[in-house]
Amino acid sequence: MNPVSFPFAAAPDGWRVAIKCPDDENIMVMPIVGWATPVNGMRRIDDSLAVEPVILFANVGDPIISTVSDTLHSWTDGETLHQIIAPGFDVREVPNGWSVREYGD
Repeated sequence: MNPVSFPFAAAPDGWRVAIKCPDDENIMVMPIVGWATPVNGMRRIDDSLAVEPVILFANVGDPIISTVSDTLHSWTDGETLHQIIAPGFDVREVPNGWSVREYGD
């Protein structure tokens, strides 16, 4: 899929996304750095959301900024959106036996 340009707004500090990774029985939490306004041709994680979260993989030497939907589309092990987390809140409804970790830990 060709990249799609979209309006973008920076997210206030503290917003995070939790992604469920079933192969590892892990929920990975990463920062939301912004919100993309949906446009035609853009992948969406949920059509009912007014905006698409934009996340940061703060890899040293290879940082990646991507929408959650593009990230999940490129991963092929069944990862799904678990939760969008507002500042001051934590991951909820973690399946028994699963761990929660911040990306990069």
